[in-house]
Amino acid sequence: MAKAESGLLSIGDICSETGLSADVIRVWERRYGFPEPVRLPSGHRRYRREDLHRLRLMAEAVAQGHRPSMVTRASEAELKGLLVRGGDALVDPVFQSVAAMDTAAIRERLAAALDRMGWKPFLQEVVSPLLDQVGMAWAEGSIGVHHEHLLTEVLEDLLRRRRLEFHAAPGCGAVLLATLPGERHRLGLLMAALAYAASGLRTELLGVDLPVASIAHAARTLRTDRVAVSLSIQSSGETTRRLLMDLKERLPQGCRLIIGGQGSARTRKVEGVERMAGLDVI
Repeated sequence: MAKAESGLLSIGDICSETGLSADVIRVWERRYGFPEPVRLPSGHRRYRREDLHRLRLMAEAVAQGHRPSMVTRASEAELKGLLVRGGDALVDPVFQSVAAMDTAAIRERLAAALDRMGWKPFLQEVVSPLLDQVGMAWAEGSIGVHHEHLLTEVLEDLLRRRRLEFHAAPGCGAVLLATLPGERHRLGLLMAALAYAASGLRTELLGVDLPVASIAHAARTLRTDRVAVSLSIQSSGETTRRLLMDLKERLPQGCRLIIGGQGSARTRKVEGVERMAGLDVI
């Protein structure tokens, strides 16, 4: 991590360490007064190293669905109380494998749980609380971002393999899945793709961080009857709403636009855009 001579952190440092975007950090500064930057003579913002731990807790609390207005006012102890902790017999053994960076054990335990439970309970009762527990441990500093990335890669491999076991059923339609420009969170997209594939739809996975014109062009070329966009908590807000309006206008006549993920609930309604509730496909 780069740091100034004073030991202060740049906004780029804060973004890379917390996963927050620069826009989110600036909005929090303006609306809630935290973090409070130090202004250099050049006018550039710098941030105190002691604020980083609190920002990581705040980022994780928001990622788990707590409102920024409440999170920014909470003390460090209150923030820790908001975050999901361990104690789950299904999740804890996998978390221990993640903490030990035991890739083989992570794969084996996740695959066994998926085979035993089926895809939907697996995602709801294992993957979701596991990601919360990993996020909590990362925010507290007991594991690093490399632990989280390792788990994500293993999960992505597993979800892709399971999705390919399903075959499109006649009459069920076709869906194109993608994320909007600047959105690089892939895991939610893969969960939604698995849910659609399990429901018999032809599932076309385009990936992350795509221009709206490219998504619309692909929907037309692939002849899908719906487009599903995954929104993380970081991609909610007015910018996202404008992108969705643009995408809706560009889609072929009769092609439905559906949003899902934690960011969808925080994005103001757009006429003609449907919301996917959890893993219940529409």
